[in-house]
Amino acid sequence: MEEKESKFDKVAYGVIVGLILPIIGFILSFYVKNRGGAVDFDTYIDMAFKGSVDQQDILIFTLIPNMLMFYLSNFRFNWNNFTKGLVFVTVICLIGLILLTY
Repeated sequence: MEEKESKFDKVAYGVIVGLILPIIGFILSFYVKNRGGAVDFDTYIDMAFKGSVDQQDILIFTLIPNMLMFYLSNFRFNWNNFTKGLVFVTVICLIGLILLTY
């Protein structure tokens, strides 16, 4: 079992998962925050990247899956290399979030 788990403990896998999870988080945030159907997906993208009252909330929500994966990879599975890649991508996303909102 340990050999199978160590196969996933690679920085490249952490980077790939770290890039995919914010996209999934963004899509999930659309469905969670837009339950009433007030805006379509294109308008939601504009709200996230071109500035709106909810911009920061939307962009922070997209990083929640990365935080969950950090918990699992670091504390549950002890995949240190995977976690390095995941944290690297998350920090880059946070820098982008700061640049977009300020």
